[in-house]
Amino acid sequence: MIAVDERFCPKNHACPTVRVCPAGAIVQDDVRSAPRVDHGLCTDCGLCTRSCRAFVQVEDPVRTPAGVV
Repeated sequence: MIAVDERFCPKNHACPTVRVCPAGAIVQDDVRSAPRVDHGLCTDCGLCTRSCRAFVQVEDPVRTPAGVV
């Protein structure tokens, strides 16, 4: 599962990684908010994790560290 680690997102611009996702699974509600992953659309291709360090692969969603959504 892909998640966003908000500690690495400046939350001060339109997220360029939104355009990287071929499934359209990355959504940013506002330019001052961190993007989020729509897990219903995400195919776990990993292109976002190579585009920006805020996107991380999470193996166990139950043990996800604070700040990772």
